[in-house]
Amino acid sequence: MRGESHLIASFMISLPTIWALYSMAPDIMIDVIGYVIGGVLLGCLLPDVDASDAKVMHGYWRPIGLFGKYLFYKPMTWILKTRSDAYREQHRGYLHSFIGCFLATIFFTIPIAIIFLHSTYVLLLPLETTIWVWIVWIGLPFGFLMHLVEDSFTKSGVRWMFPNGKTYSSQTSTGKKSEYTLLSAFIVTYGILTVIVYMAPPSFIVLFGAILGSLVLLGALYAANPIISRL
Repeated sequence: MRGESHLIASFMISLPTIWALYSMAPDIMIDVIGYVIGGVLLGCLLPDVDASDAKVMHGYWRPIGLFGKYLFYKPMTWILKTRSDAYREQHRGYLHSFIGCFLATIFFTIPIAIIFLHSTYVLLLPLETTIWVWIVWIGLPFGFLMHLVEDSFTKSGVRWMFPNGKTYSSQTSTGKKSEYTLLSAFIVTYGILTVIVYMAPPSFIVLFGAILGSLVLLGALYAANPIISRL
């Protein structure tokens, strides 16, 4: 999927859970949610730093893309290639897998920690202000995993257990009508789930329902994608 589609789809998948959290404690959660969304949107673009034409390598996202590509992806690829040539530079290689998500999450701990320590002990900003940068880090792996899920809907698919295991794919063609039809399905279904969560009284049961409902919708959309892709 294209970068714009990843941003929209990842946001919509997160929205029911985000609203459930916000409704439970709006005064506290408004800041938390903002940082979580930032982490999710960052994470949902990171797997594509291995592609020069990706959204994350252009525009406002370019500094993050260059950082991810030259300080994380290329050095990590050089290290991993000593183990197996399967880890060579290639689009939808190991970055589109569980191991890619794990490595990216661990790696981005370093800049997050540097920002936190510099802000807290050099700039002397209050801890209650600087601690929020870690919320971005928490959102990052969720966005990363959402990217993999969304790419599993495409014909190229994703090998989650890279370099072993099967490739999970479906019928969506990147950049074609089927991608935007699928994106519309994400918007409509998760929009409806968000409205249901909005109308329900705030509670942990509603939060659990939002999370479970989001997962069920992903499975239902994946099962229905061969039909959706032909619309």
